[in-house]
Amino acid sequence: MISKLLPFLALSIGLGLTAWLVSAATLAAIFHSFAEIGWGIAAIVTVRAIVIATNGLAWARLLAELSNVPSRIFILLRWIREAIDVTLPVAYIGGGLVSARMLSFWGPSGSIATAGLVADVFLQTAAQALFALFGATLLARIVGPSTILPPVLLGAAAACIVLGAFYVVQRHRGARAIELVLAALVARMASKAHKGVAEYQTAIDEIWRRPRYVLIALLVHALAWAFGTLEVLLTFYFLGKPLLLEQAVILESLGTTISIAAFFVPGSWGVQEGGYILIGQMLGLPAHLSLSLSFVKRVPDFVLGLPGLAVWQGIETRRALVRSAPKR
Repeated sequence: MISKLLPFLALSIGLGLTAWLVSAATLAAIFHSFAEIGWGIAAIVTVRAIVIATNGLAWARLLAELSNVPSRIFILLRWIREAIDVTLPVAYIGGGLVSARMLSFWGPSGSIATAGLVADVFLQTAAQALFALFGATLLARIVGPSTILPPVLLGAAAACIVLGAFYVVQRHRGARAIELVLAALVARMASKAHKGVAEYQTAIDEIWRRPRYVLIALLVHALAWAFGTLEVLLTFYFLGKPLLLEQAVILESLGTTISIAAFFVPGSWGVQEGGYILIGQMLGLPAHLSLSLSFVKRVPDFVLGLPGLAVWQGIETRRALVRSAPKR
């Protein structure tokens, strides 16, 4: 019971922190910023849609030749995955599990779907860590290495440990207890996953034995992270406060890193806003502009997320009706 309430408690705290930050930065200034952007928000939403599609293509390339699922299905499922993670209180994990389950609807076994999800999350996180390190390096040039170097080194070390452990867990058979929990969870939901747990290790090993596809997926994820910088550039352009590319990269790379690090808070409410204010201060940006950026980046979450939830429910409903229809 308590575990079910924790996401809602974290969300409540995050929303409370967001409200406090907004009151401190003046609500009028934030509304004025949104009015300045106007229809430019459509361009920002378009950029986000391209980023989601690019991440879907990375997932598709990772499982190329291991599944016969068209790339457009991976893009569709990636959209649904993103929609669940950013609009529902599921702490950035529910979307992945749902998308892995739904992938099995198009033929792949539960083991392939689960292994593909785990490997894709690993590669996307690795690409994001590299992007964050690049952004931190740029920030060090602006504020001085003595200010930023200690936390950067600590963060880099933590990222290496976490990613290294994540990789070992996937490959080392002595760590199968953790693997089996995840595999069993998705396998139980997937329609064709009755042998998912037993075949999971074979599937994940097969994925990692194909370095060319792994590298392509990593590079495509890195491209998606970099392309997301355009959201920041467009936001400040429409605000009449154009940024240098270097500043935009810093805001995007470190802002998303802070947001993702707070995965236990649904939507990273409060944490994301505070992170952008902190980074913006280092770049000499007023707090209300940093908050405006955070809120503008949330607009695509709902503009794309709510239809994504509707598509998810439509697919689930259609599948349920087909399965319940009497066989002739």
